[in-house]
Amino acid sequence: MISEVSLIGFKSFLNRKLKLGQLTVLTGLNSSGKSSIIQALLILEKAKRNENSILLDGHGSVEEIRNTYHNKEIQLGVTDEFGLEFTTDIAIGNIEGQTYACKNREEFKYPEIIYISANRFGPKTSVPIYNDSFKRNRIGANGENLFQFIKSFEDKTIDERLKHPKSEGETLEYNIRGWMSVISPNVKFRYEIDKNSDTSYSMFNEHRATNVGFGLSYSLSVIASLLIGTLIPNSLVLIENPEAHLHPKGQTEIANLISLCAMVGTQVIIETHSDHIFDGIRIAAKNSNGFAKNVQIHWFELNDKQNSEVASPELNDDGRLNKWPKGLFDEFEINASKLL
Repeated sequence: MISEVSLIGFKSFLNRKLKLGQLTVLTGLNSSGKSSIIQALLILEKAKRNENSILLDGHGSVEEIRNTYHNKEIQLGVTDEFGLEFTTDIAIGNIEGQTYACKNREEFKYPEIIYISANRFGPKTSVPIYNDSFKRNRIGANGENLFQFIKSFEDKTIDERLKHPKSEGETLEYNIRGWMSVISPNVKFRYEIDKNSDTSYSMFNEHRATNVGFGLSYSLSVIASLLIGTLIPNSLVLIENPEAHLHPKGQTEIANLISLCAMVGTQVIIETHSDHIFDGIRIAAKNSNGFAKNVQIHWFELNDKQNSEVASPELNDDGRLNKWPKGLFDEFEINASKLL
C-alpha cells in the first residue's frame, strides 16, 4: 500500500507531502490540486514501467506542468507502508519528458492501478474492447474494455462482506447486478462482447444504454472497478467523481461500497465534490469500529500565489471530524440559514 505521496515543483504544488490511507478522500474547490494527486500517481506508474515518456496525454510538456515558482527538476515520489521510497526526477527542458531518473524502481512494488476518470463513458451504443493480451483484463480510464474486464473476473467469488443483499450469488457478476440495483431498483443488466468487431455493449431491461438514464452507465464502471479491485492483489483504485449523475441515495450507497472495499484491503482514492459521498463514508466509519483510522481526508484550496494549501482533518470512530475546515461541505447549512 502507498502510505504517502510527495510532489515537488509539480503544478500547484511547490513542496508537499500527503499521507494516504486505505481510503483517501480528495475534496476541495475546483482547480485546487485534487486531480494533480491522481496524475502524479499515474506518472509514477509509467516511470515504474520504464516507459519512454511518462507525461500524461493531453497535459502538455514538462514546462507546462512545472510549478511557476520552481526552477529545478520536478520530483514526484511515493512511500509504501514499510517506508521504502520510489521517486522520479523529471528534467526541465525536455519536451517529450523522456529524460527522467528513478530511485528504487526495481525494489518498489508499485500497485496495479485501476483508474476511472471523470471523462468516463456515459451511455453508448458500444464500448471498444482490447485485443492486446496484456490489456485484455484491464479497463481504460474512460471505461474502454469495461465488459471484457468484467468477463475476465465474472465467476470469481468476492469477499462475503461485499455481497449485496439483493445479489443472487457470491460471484462478481451477481454482485455487480446487486450493487447496480441501488442505483435503479428493478433494472436488470447484461452485456455482450463481439470479438469480431472489437466491440461490446450493455443492455438494461433489454434497452440499449442510450435509452436509459445516464447514472447507470456512469456508475457501472465505478462499481465494477471497486469490486474487481478487491480480487487483484496489491491494487489501487483511483476514481474521479464517483457521484456523477447519481441521485443522493445512490451516492450514499456508492460511498458504502467504497468503504467496504477499503475495509477488505483494497486501497481506494476518490476525488469528490459530493457531501452525500462524504457523509456515506462518515456513516461507514461510525458503523464499523476502527475503520476511521484507515480513512485519510484532504481538503484543497489555492492561496494567493495559486499554490495548493491542504487541510487534513481526522475522522473519528463516531463519524465526526476533529476539525472542520471552512468550505468543507458546509454549503447546505449556509443555504439553510438563509431560508430560515
